[in-house]
Amino acid sequence: MHKKMIGLWLLSAALVACNTPSGGNPLPNPPAPAPTFPAGTPTGEATRTTVGPEGGTVTSADGRLKVSIPAGALSSPTEITVQPITSTAPNGKGSAYRLGPEGTTFKQPVGLSFQYDEAQESSASALVVATQDRQGTWQAKLGTAQDRGANTLTVSTTHFSDWTWAEAYQLDPGQATVKLGQTVKLTLVRCVADETTGEGDDLIAPLTRTCAPYTLTPFTRNWAVNGTAGGSAAVGTVSKDEGDVSSGTYRAPASKPSVNPVAVSVDLVRNETGKNTLRLISSVQVIDGLGPCREVVTGIYTCKYQLTKVNGNSLPFNLPKQSPNQGDARDRLTGGYLQISGTEENLLIGAASYEIRYEFDSKPAGTDRETHRVLNDVGDSLTNLQGTATTFKSISGETYKGLIQADKASADNFPMNTPVFSAPVKLEFAP
Repeated sequence: MHKKMIGLWLLSAALVACNTPSGGNPLPNPPAPAPTFPAGTPTGEATRTTVGPEGGTVTSADGRLKVSIPAGALSSPTEITVQPITSTAPNGKGSAYRLGPEGTTFKQPVGLSFQYDEAQESSASALVVATQDRQGTWQAKLGTAQDRGANTLTVSTTHFSDWTWAEAYQLDPGQATVKLGQTVKLTLVRCVADETTGEGDDLIAPLTRTCAPYTLTPFTRNWAVNGTAGGSAAVGTVSKDEGDVSSGTYRAPASKPSVNPVAVSVDLVRNETGKNTLRLISSVQVIDGLGPCREVVTGIYTCKYQLTKVNGNSLPFNLPKQSPNQGDARDRLTGGYLQISGTEENLLIGAASYEIRYEFDSKPAGTDRETHRVLNDVGDSLTNLQGTATTFKSISGETYKGLIQADKASADNFPMNTPVFSAPVKLEFAP
Protein backbone atom coordinates (compact mmCIF):
# COMPACT_ATOMS: atom_id res chain seq x y z
CA MET A 1 0.00 0.00 0.00
CA HIS A 2 2.84 2.36 0.88
CA LYS A 3 4.55 1.78 -2.50
CA LYS A 4 1.24 2.41 -4.33
CA MET A 5 0.77 5.76 -2.56
CA ILE A 6 4.33 6.79 -3.46
CA GLY A 7 3.66 5.86 -7.09
CA LEU A 8 0.48 7.98 -7.20
CA TRP A 9 2.33 10.94 -5.66
CA LEU A 10 5.13 10.67 -8.25
CA LEU A 11 2.57 10.52 -11.09
CA SER A 12 0.80 13.65 -9.77
CA ALA A 13 4.09 15.48 -9.45
CA ALA A 14 5.02 14.54 -13.01
CA LEU A 15 1.72 15.84 -14.34
CA VAL A 16 2.18 19.16 -12.52
CA ALA A 17 5.73 19.42 -13.83
CA CYS A 18 4.50 18.94 -17.40
CA ASN A 19 2.17 21.95 -16.95
CA THR A 20 4.77 24.17 -15.25
CA PRO A 21 7.18 26.42 -17.19
CA SER A 22 10.78 26.87 -16.16
CA GLY A 23 9.77 29.89 -14.01
CA GLY A 24 7.92 27.59 -11.63
CA ASN A 25 4.35 28.97 -12.07
CA PRO A 26 1.70 26.60 -13.45
CA LEU A 27 0.44 27.39 -16.93
CA PRO A 28 -3.16 28.66 -17.17
CA ASN A 29 -5.81 26.21 -18.25
CA PRO A 30 -6.48 26.39 -21.99
CA PRO A 31 -9.71 28.20 -22.92
CA ALA A 32 -12.77 26.10 -23.66
CA PRO A 33 -13.30 25.51 -27.38
CA ALA A 34 -15.77 27.81 -29.08
CA PRO A 35 -19.18 26.17 -29.69
CA THR A 36 -19.88 25.00 -33.22
CA PHE A 37 -23.17 24.73 -35.09
CA PRO A 38 -24.34 23.09 -38.32
CA ALA A 39 -24.58 25.13 -41.49
CA GLY A 40 -27.97 26.51 -42.46
CA THR A 41 -30.05 25.04 -45.27
CA PRO A 42 -31.53 27.04 -48.20
CA THR A 43 -35.03 28.41 -47.68
CA GLY A 44 -35.68 30.00 -51.07
CA GLU A 45 -34.23 31.11 -54.38
CA ALA A 46 -30.94 33.00 -54.43
CA THR A 47 -30.68 36.54 -55.76
CA ARG A 48 -28.05 36.78 -58.53
CA THR A 49 -26.49 40.03 -59.76
CA THR A 50 -23.32 40.57 -61.79
CA VAL A 51 -21.11 43.32 -60.38
CA GLY A 52 -18.01 44.64 -62.10
CA PRO A 53 -15.04 46.84 -61.14
CA GLU A 54 -17.35 49.87 -61.09
CA GLY A 55 -19.12 48.45 -58.03
CA GLY A 56 -22.80 47.94 -57.31
CA THR A 57 -25.49 46.85 -54.86
CA VAL A 58 -27.08 43.43 -54.38
CA THR A 59 -30.23 43.04 -52.25
CA SER A 60 -31.73 39.85 -50.86
CA ALA A 61 -35.10 38.73 -52.15
CA ASP A 62 -36.82 39.75 -48.89
CA GLY A 63 -35.14 43.16 -48.95
CA ARG A 64 -33.57 42.73 -45.51
CA LEU A 65 -29.92 42.51 -46.58
CA LYS A 66 -28.13 44.98 -48.81
CA VAL A 67 -24.60 44.20 -50.03
CA SER A 68 -22.77 47.34 -51.13
CA ILE A 69 -19.66 46.68 -53.25
CA PRO A 70 -17.55 49.82 -53.79
CA ALA A 71 -15.80 50.70 -57.01
CA GLY A 72 -12.46 48.94 -57.33
CA ALA A 73 -13.36 46.10 -54.96
CA LEU A 74 -13.56 43.60 -57.85
CA SER A 75 -11.05 43.31 -60.69
CA SER A 76 -13.52 41.67 -63.13
CA PRO A 77 -17.28 41.14 -63.50
CA THR A 78 -18.46 38.62 -60.89
CA GLU A 79 -21.88 37.06 -60.27
CA ILE A 80 -22.77 37.83 -56.65
CA THR A 81 -25.36 35.58 -54.99
CA VAL A 82 -27.45 36.08 -51.85
CA GLN A 83 -28.99 32.77 -50.75
CA PRO A 84 -31.48 32.80 -47.83
CA ILE A 85 -30.80 29.99 -45.34
CA THR A 86 -31.97 28.88 -41.92
CA SER A 87 -30.15 30.52 -39.03
CA THR A 88 -28.32 28.22 -36.63
CA ALA A 89 -26.75 31.05 -34.61
CA PRO A 90 -27.43 30.97 -30.84
CA ASN A 91 -29.70 33.83 -29.74
CA GLY A 92 -30.29 34.53 -33.43
CA LYS A 93 -33.00 37.09 -34.12
CA GLY A 94 -33.59 36.92 -37.86
CA SER A 95 -32.93 35.26 -41.18
CA ALA A 96 -29.50 34.15 -42.35
CA TYR A 97 -27.89 34.49 -45.77
CA ARG A 98 -25.14 32.70 -47.69
CA LEU A 99 -23.11 35.15 -49.75
CA GLY A 100 -21.26 33.88 -52.77
CA PRO A 101 -19.21 32.98 -54.50
CA GLU A 102 -17.43 31.86 -51.34
CA GLY A 103 -13.76 32.69 -51.36
CA THR A 104 -14.20 35.85 -53.44
CA THR A 105 -11.37 38.30 -52.74
CA PHE A 106 -12.22 41.98 -52.47
CA LYS A 107 -9.65 44.72 -52.82
CA GLN A 108 -11.79 46.99 -50.66
CA PRO A 109 -14.20 46.21 -47.79
CA VAL A 110 -17.77 45.40 -48.76
CA GLY A 111 -20.64 46.85 -46.71
CA LEU A 112 -23.40 44.64 -45.31
CA SER A 113 -26.57 46.31 -44.01
CA PHE A 114 -29.30 44.26 -42.32
CA GLN A 115 -32.84 45.56 -41.78
CA TYR A 116 -34.74 44.19 -38.80
CA ASP A 117 -38.25 44.61 -37.40
CA GLU A 118 -38.94 46.36 -34.12
CA ALA A 119 -40.38 43.07 -32.87
CA GLN A 120 -36.93 41.49 -33.32
CA GLU A 121 -35.27 43.96 -30.97
CA SER A 122 -35.89 45.56 -27.62
CA SER A 123 -34.15 48.53 -26.04
CA ALA A 124 -32.70 46.13 -23.47
CA SER A 125 -30.73 44.11 -26.02
CA ALA A 126 -27.79 44.80 -28.31
CA LEU A 127 -27.74 43.16 -31.71
CA VAL A 128 -24.62 42.29 -33.72
CA VAL A 129 -23.95 40.88 -37.15
CA ALA A 130 -22.32 37.44 -37.03
CA THR A 131 -20.61 35.21 -39.58
CA GLN A 132 -20.04 31.46 -39.47
CA ASP A 133 -16.44 30.31 -39.93
CA ARG A 134 -15.22 27.06 -41.50
CA GLN A 135 -15.23 25.31 -38.10
CA GLY A 136 -18.94 26.09 -37.61
CA THR A 137 -18.51 28.81 -34.96
CA TRP A 138 -20.66 31.92 -35.25
CA GLN A 139 -18.33 34.89 -34.78
CA ALA A 140 -19.98 38.12 -33.61
CA LYS A 141 -18.58 41.34 -35.04
CA LEU A 142 -18.50 43.57 -31.97
CA GLY A 143 -17.97 46.65 -34.11
CA THR A 144 -21.48 46.34 -35.57
CA ALA A 145 -23.14 49.73 -35.96
CA GLN A 146 -26.72 49.48 -34.67
CA ASP A 147 -29.04 52.29 -35.73
CA ARG A 148 -32.19 51.94 -33.63
CA GLY A 149 -33.89 54.79 -35.43
CA ALA A 150 -33.58 53.08 -38.82
CA ASN A 151 -33.62 49.50 -37.44
CA THR A 152 -30.38 48.63 -39.26
CA LEU A 153 -27.17 46.75 -38.46
CA THR A 154 -24.11 47.55 -40.55
CA VAL A 155 -20.65 45.98 -40.85
CA SER A 156 -17.90 45.71 -43.44
CA THR A 157 -16.16 42.55 -44.63
CA THR A 158 -13.58 41.35 -47.12
CA HIS A 159 -14.93 37.81 -47.42
CA PHE A 160 -18.17 36.00 -48.23
CA SER A 161 -19.67 33.25 -46.07
CA ASP A 162 -22.87 32.73 -44.03
CA TRP A 163 -24.20 35.81 -42.20
CA THR A 164 -27.00 36.66 -39.76
CA TRP A 165 -27.62 38.80 -36.69
CA ALA A 166 -28.08 37.86 -33.05
CA GLU A 167 -28.22 39.21 -29.51
CA ALA A 168 -24.79 39.84 -28.02
CA TYR A 169 -25.73 41.74 -24.83
CA GLN A 170 -28.86 42.08 -22.73
CA LEU A 171 -29.93 44.12 -19.72
CA ASP A 172 -31.76 41.58 -17.57
CA PRO A 173 -34.63 41.91 -16.90
CA GLY A 174 -35.59 43.98 -19.93
CA GLN A 175 -38.97 44.68 -18.33
CA ALA A 176 -39.77 44.70 -14.63
CA THR A 177 -42.41 45.73 -12.12
CA VAL A 178 -41.55 47.08 -8.67
CA LYS A 179 -43.57 48.41 -5.74
CA LEU A 180 -43.12 51.93 -4.36
CA GLY A 181 -39.90 52.19 -2.35
CA GLN A 182 -38.75 48.69 -3.33
CA THR A 183 -35.75 47.68 -5.44
CA VAL A 184 -35.01 45.63 -8.53
CA LYS A 185 -31.56 44.46 -9.65
CA LEU A 186 -30.58 44.88 -13.31
CA THR A 187 -27.66 42.86 -14.67
CA LEU A 188 -25.84 43.22 -17.96
CA VAL A 189 -25.35 39.80 -19.52
CA ARG A 190 -23.44 38.86 -22.62
CA CYS A 191 -24.01 36.09 -25.12
CA VAL A 192 -20.44 36.01 -26.46
CA ALA A 193 -17.33 34.28 -25.15
CA ASP A 194 -14.34 35.90 -23.44
CA GLU A 195 -11.90 35.13 -26.24
CA THR A 196 -11.71 37.88 -28.86
CA THR A 197 -9.58 38.44 -31.94
CA GLY A 198 -8.94 41.38 -34.23
CA GLU A 199 -8.52 45.02 -33.41
CA GLY A 200 -10.74 48.08 -33.21
CA ASP A 201 -13.98 47.74 -35.15
CA ASP A 202 -12.85 44.30 -36.41
CA LEU A 203 -12.98 42.84 -32.88
CA ILE A 204 -14.90 39.54 -32.94
CA ALA A 205 -16.00 37.00 -30.33
CA PRO A 206 -17.80 33.64 -30.62
CA LEU A 207 -21.53 33.59 -29.91
CA THR A 208 -22.37 31.22 -27.05
CA ARG A 209 -25.39 29.04 -26.39
CA THR A 210 -26.19 30.71 -23.08
CA CYS A 211 -25.81 34.25 -21.77
CA ALA A 212 -23.87 35.02 -18.58
CA PRO A 213 -23.29 38.11 -16.40
CA TYR A 214 -20.80 40.55 -17.91
CA THR A 215 -17.68 40.96 -15.77
CA LEU A 216 -15.75 43.59 -17.74
CA THR A 217 -17.10 46.45 -15.63
CA PRO A 218 -14.79 49.14 -17.13
CA PHE A 219 -16.85 48.94 -20.32
CA THR A 220 -20.15 49.77 -18.58
CA ARG A 221 -20.89 53.24 -17.31
CA ASN A 222 -23.50 55.99 -16.85
CA TRP A 223 -26.32 54.24 -14.97
CA ALA A 224 -29.34 56.57 -15.28
CA VAL A 225 -33.11 56.84 -14.87
CA ASN A 226 -35.04 58.63 -17.62
CA GLY A 227 -31.71 60.06 -18.81
CA THR A 228 -30.75 61.53 -15.42
CA ALA A 229 -27.47 60.18 -14.08
CA GLY A 230 -28.20 58.21 -10.93
CA GLY A 231 -31.90 59.14 -11.14
CA SER A 232 -33.77 61.37 -8.69
CA ALA A 233 -36.29 61.28 -5.86
CA ALA A 234 -39.12 61.84 -8.35
CA VAL A 235 -38.33 58.97 -10.75
CA GLY A 236 -36.30 56.65 -8.53
CA THR A 237 -32.58 56.15 -8.19
CA VAL A 238 -30.07 53.69 -9.61
CA SER A 239 -26.52 52.92 -8.53
CA LYS A 240 -23.85 50.52 -9.72
CA ASP A 241 -23.46 47.43 -7.56
CA GLU A 242 -20.14 46.58 -5.97
CA GLY A 243 -18.18 43.66 -7.38
CA ASP A 244 -16.96 42.36 -10.71
CA VAL A 245 -20.37 41.84 -12.29
CA SER A 246 -21.83 44.75 -14.28
CA SER A 247 -25.10 45.30 -12.45
CA GLY A 248 -27.07 48.12 -10.88
CA THR A 249 -29.92 48.42 -8.40
CA TYR A 250 -32.96 50.61 -9.05
CA ARG A 251 -34.99 51.88 -6.10
CA ALA A 252 -38.52 53.07 -6.85
CA PRO A 253 -39.61 56.49 -5.54
CA ALA A 254 -42.02 57.01 -2.64
CA SER A 255 -44.84 57.98 -5.02
CA LYS A 256 -45.63 57.05 -8.61
CA PRO A 257 -43.54 58.99 -11.15
CA SER A 258 -45.38 61.18 -13.65
CA VAL A 259 -43.84 59.14 -16.49
CA ASN A 260 -44.41 55.47 -15.78
CA PRO A 261 -42.78 53.06 -16.58
CA VAL A 262 -39.36 54.61 -16.11
CA ALA A 263 -36.34 53.90 -18.31
CA VAL A 264 -33.35 52.56 -16.36
CA SER A 265 -30.29 52.59 -18.61
CA VAL A 266 -26.60 51.80 -18.75
CA ASP A 267 -24.04 52.58 -21.45
CA LEU A 268 -21.90 49.81 -22.87
CA VAL A 269 -18.69 50.38 -24.82
CA ARG A 270 -18.42 47.20 -26.85
CA ASN A 271 -14.69 47.35 -27.62
CA GLU A 272 -11.49 49.03 -26.53
CA THR A 273 -11.69 51.72 -29.21
CA GLY A 274 -14.49 53.44 -27.35
CA LYS A 275 -16.60 53.54 -30.50
CA ASN A 276 -20.19 52.34 -30.88
CA THR A 277 -21.24 53.16 -27.33
CA LEU A 278 -24.62 51.48 -26.90
CA ARG A 279 -27.32 52.37 -24.38
CA LEU A 280 -29.30 49.43 -23.00
CA ILE A 281 -32.64 50.32 -21.40
CA SER A 282 -34.87 48.35 -19.05
CA SER A 283 -38.49 49.47 -18.73
CA VAL A 284 -39.56 49.41 -15.07
CA GLN A 285 -43.20 49.87 -14.06
CA VAL A 286 -43.71 51.40 -10.60
CA ILE A 287 -46.87 50.26 -8.81
CA ASP A 288 -48.34 51.00 -5.40
CA GLY A 289 -49.25 47.43 -4.57
CA LEU A 290 -51.62 44.67 -5.60
CA GLY A 291 -54.83 46.61 -5.00
CA PRO A 292 -57.82 45.02 -3.21
CA CYS A 293 -56.14 41.65 -2.72
CA ARG A 294 -55.96 39.01 -0.04
CA GLU A 295 -54.05 35.76 0.26
CA VAL A 296 -56.61 32.96 -0.03
CA VAL A 297 -54.12 30.08 0.18
CA THR A 298 -50.39 30.17 0.64
CA GLY A 299 -48.87 32.13 -2.26
CA ILE A 300 -52.18 32.66 -4.12
CA TYR A 301 -53.96 36.03 -4.01
CA THR A 302 -57.45 37.11 -5.05
CA CYS A 303 -58.33 40.72 -5.88
CA LYS A 304 -62.00 41.72 -6.04
CA TYR A 305 -63.61 44.81 -7.58
CA GLN A 306 -67.34 45.55 -7.30
CA LEU A 307 -69.39 46.45 -10.38
CA THR A 308 -70.41 50.13 -10.16
CA LYS A 309 -71.49 51.26 -13.64
CA VAL A 310 -72.73 49.89 -16.95
CA ASN A 311 -72.28 52.16 -19.97
CA GLY A 312 -71.90 55.02 -17.51
CA ASN A 313 -75.12 54.20 -15.63
CA SER A 314 -75.09 53.49 -11.90
CA LEU A 315 -76.72 50.36 -10.45
CA PRO A 316 -79.45 49.25 -10.25
CA PHE A 317 -79.99 49.75 -13.99
CA ASN A 318 -82.77 48.55 -16.28
CA LEU A 319 -81.18 47.09 -19.39
CA PRO A 320 -82.73 48.25 -22.67
CA LYS A 321 -84.95 45.68 -24.36
CA GLN A 322 -83.62 43.92 -27.41
CA SER A 323 -86.95 44.17 -29.21
CA PRO A 324 -90.24 46.04 -28.66
CA ASN A 325 -91.96 42.65 -29.00
CA GLN A 326 -90.66 41.81 -25.53
CA GLY A 327 -93.47 43.90 -24.06
CA ASP A 328 -93.02 44.65 -20.38
CA ALA A 329 -90.16 42.16 -19.90
CA ARG A 330 -87.35 43.61 -17.84
CA ASP A 331 -83.84 42.75 -16.71
CA ARG A 332 -82.50 45.01 -13.97
CA LEU A 333 -78.78 44.81 -13.18
CA THR A 334 -78.29 44.83 -9.43
CA GLY A 335 -74.60 44.02 -8.93
CA GLY A 336 -71.56 42.02 -9.89
CA TYR A 337 -67.82 41.99 -9.63
CA LEU A 338 -64.47 41.47 -11.35
CA GLN A 339 -62.17 39.06 -9.56
CA ILE A 340 -58.59 38.28 -10.56
CA SER A 341 -56.40 35.58 -9.05
CA GLY A 342 -52.78 34.50 -9.21
CA THR A 343 -49.44 34.43 -7.44
CA GLU A 344 -48.02 37.70 -6.19
CA GLU A 345 -45.32 37.53 -8.87
CA ASN A 346 -47.87 37.05 -11.66
CA LEU A 347 -50.18 39.77 -10.38
CA LEU A 348 -47.27 42.21 -10.18
CA ILE A 349 -46.46 41.63 -13.86
CA GLY A 350 -50.14 41.87 -14.83
CA ALA A 351 -50.94 38.21 -15.51
CA ALA A 352 -54.00 36.66 -13.84
CA SER A 353 -57.04 34.48 -14.24
CA TYR A 354 -60.30 36.41 -14.03
CA GLU A 355 -64.04 36.10 -13.45
CA ILE A 356 -66.56 38.79 -14.37
CA ARG A 357 -69.95 38.16 -12.72
CA TYR A 358 -73.12 40.17 -13.22
CA GLU A 359 -76.37 39.75 -11.29
CA PHE A 360 -79.84 40.84 -12.40
CA ASP A 361 -83.51 40.49 -11.58
CA SER A 362 -85.36 39.10 -14.59
CA LYS A 363 -89.09 39.67 -15.17
CA PRO A 364 -90.63 37.79 -18.13
CA ALA A 365 -93.19 39.60 -20.28
CA GLY A 366 -96.82 39.49 -19.09
CA THR A 367 -96.01 38.36 -15.53
CA ASP A 368 -95.27 39.90 -12.17
CA ARG A 369 -92.86 37.12 -11.28
CA GLU A 370 -89.22 38.22 -10.90
CA THR A 371 -86.25 35.88 -10.52
CA HIS A 372 -82.70 36.69 -9.49
CA ARG A 373 -80.13 35.39 -11.94
CA VAL A 374 -76.34 35.27 -12.08
CA LEU A 375 -74.13 34.94 -15.19
CA ASN A 376 -70.38 35.07 -15.53
CA ASP A 377 -67.41 35.00 -17.88
CA VAL A 378 -64.02 33.51 -16.98
CA GLY A 379 -60.59 33.35 -18.62
CA ASP A 380 -57.15 34.89 -18.48
CA SER A 381 -56.18 38.56 -18.33
CA LEU A 382 -52.91 40.29 -19.16
CA THR A 383 -52.08 43.93 -18.41
CA ASN A 384 -49.28 45.50 -20.45
CA LEU A 385 -46.10 46.70 -18.76
CA GLN A 386 -47.12 50.35 -19.10
CA GLY A 387 -50.29 49.64 -17.12
CA THR A 388 -52.43 51.26 -19.83
CA ALA A 389 -54.40 48.31 -21.21
CA THR A 390 -55.64 44.88 -20.16
CA THR A 391 -56.63 42.10 -22.54
CA PHE A 392 -59.30 39.65 -21.36
CA LYS A 393 -59.39 36.30 -23.14
CA SER A 394 -62.45 34.23 -22.29
CA ILE A 395 -62.43 30.44 -22.27
CA SER A 396 -65.22 30.75 -24.85
CA GLY A 397 -62.76 32.38 -27.25
CA GLU A 398 -64.05 35.95 -26.82
CA THR A 399 -61.40 38.67 -26.49
CA TYR A 400 -62.03 42.18 -25.25
CA LYS A 401 -60.05 45.05 -23.77
CA GLY A 402 -60.16 47.01 -20.53
CA LEU A 403 -57.86 48.06 -17.71
CA ILE A 404 -57.06 46.68 -14.27
CA GLN A 405 -55.38 49.05 -11.81
CA ALA A 406 -54.97 49.04 -8.05
CA ASP A 407 -57.78 51.59 -7.50
CA LYS A 408 -60.18 50.80 -10.35
CA ALA A 409 -60.90 48.46 -13.24
CA SER A 410 -62.95 48.34 -16.42
CA ALA A 411 -63.96 46.00 -19.23
CA ASP A 412 -64.80 47.56 -22.60
CA ASN A 413 -67.06 45.83 -25.12
CA PHE A 414 -67.91 43.15 -22.60
CA PRO A 415 -70.29 40.64 -24.32
CA MET A 416 -73.28 40.92 -21.96
CA ASN A 417 -76.19 38.59 -22.66
CA THR A 418 -79.49 38.40 -20.71
CA PRO A 419 -83.04 37.32 -21.71
CA VAL A 420 -83.96 40.88 -22.81
CA PHE A 421 -80.57 42.29 -23.79
CA SER A 422 -77.56 41.17 -25.83
CA ALA A 423 -74.79 43.63 -26.76
CA PRO A 424 -71.26 44.66 -25.84
CA VAL A 425 -71.15 47.08 -22.89
CA LYS A 426 -68.60 48.94 -20.81
CA LEU A 427 -68.37 47.76 -17.21
CA GLU A 428 -66.69 49.83 -14.50
CA PHE A 429 -65.50 48.43 -11.17
CA ALA A 430 -64.12 49.81 -7.91
CA PRO A 431 -62.44 48.11 -4.90
